[in-house]
Amino acid sequence: MDEAGLSQQIFLDAHTPVVILARPQMGENIGAAARAMKNCGLANLRLIAPRDGWPNPAARPMATVGTDILDRAEVYDTLGDALHDIRFMVATSARPRDMEKPVLTPRLATKQILEEQMQGIRLGTKVALLFGAERSGLDNDELVLADCVAQAPLQKGASSLNLAQAVFLMAWEWRVAGLGLSENTELDAIEGLSAPAELKARDFFLSRLEDTLDEKGFFSNREMAPAVKRNLRSLFARARPTEQELRTLHGIVTLFERDSEK
Repeated sequence: MDEAGLSQQIFLDAHTPVVILARPQMGENIGAAARAMKNCGLANLRLIAPRDGWPNPAARPMATVGTDILDRAEVYDTLGDALHDIRFMVATSARPRDMEKPVLTPRLATKQILEEQMQGIRLGTKVALLFGAERSGLDNDELVLADCVAQAPLQKGASSLNLAQAVFLMAWEWRVAGLGLSENTELDAIEGLSAPAELKARDFFLSRLEDTLDEKGFFSNREMAPAVKRNLRSLFARARPTEQELRTLHGIVTLFERDSEK
């Protein structure tokens, strides 16, 4: 990895929640969990007393694109040791517990962890998502260390998820919550898509389009013209065109204007 790539990876690790797997049993499940993390942009994995030791060659085929997460995974003997730099942690559990601790849906829990994450960035500390062993989940001694519990309202009698499913559910909710901050950050759009144009640019184009259509006699019924214009603006509001798309549309309007001048 070159210097720029290494710096980017360090930044990524420092600014995403740590995923902690307590007493994971099968290497395949650890690998699948790493893949789920990679899908959603999480990068930091910690393992507590993995049953079959670590590294585990069975994990790599299941990790696919997430093998780099396995390569950087940290292993600890106890959960307490793994929490040395964690300031806020959400535990996951499918079972109700007799414990005075907030129980939230995954969506609410990840919104809270995102808020804590923003504070942690300033303080130099981390937040974490905690998952229990495949067969038994978290025990009470592990659960009591968490600040709150995330519990998905799944079908009664079928509420148990395998390890990778649980990791993906929480990682996806975290990603959705993070993308909700996009208007206040540089993440203006989902990766791979351009950001929508600013409202001012969209309004300028629509005003120009309306003037051109007016000159062409499109708004022949003056009583209906305001409603038609609102419909056009509503259509563009739903479409949320990008700057590039607006430039293309401006080019089309310019072509119509040139035809009018002939």
